Amino acid sequence: MTDDATKEQALAAIQEEIAIKRAAAENESDPIKRERLLRHAQLRDEIAEEEAAAIAAEASENQQAALSLRVPASLVAELKARAEAEHIPTSALVRRILTQALHEPSAPVLTVEQVEEIARRVYRESA
Repeated sequence: MTDDATKEQALAAIQEEIAIKRAAAENESDPIKRERLLRHAQLRDEIAEEEAAAIAAEASENQQAALSLRVPASLVAELKARAEAEHIPTSALVRRILTQALHEPSAPVLTVEQVEEIARRVYRESA
């Protein structure tokens, strides 16, 4: 199966989930619950393409692994707040951040010679 076919299948499944949420919203008599269901469906719709692409990428690598790690509670709160602000799931945000960190060039690192030169300059200027 091609990546495009996998992506289309994943997208179809996500769109079906969205349609179910919207139908549930239409049948909901409580306006607050109805609004929450509609908002959730809208958010899922906004990230459907990204999620389908991520599913296809994972399937093409034939590896579907979960990563569990411990991070400070403050970092979890920051991640959740940022994900909420971007209207995406926290897992999608973390996946994007990790992908960018691994594939984008990092900041330049000083060489030993550069650090030694800085130390000499600081020593000369402080003497």
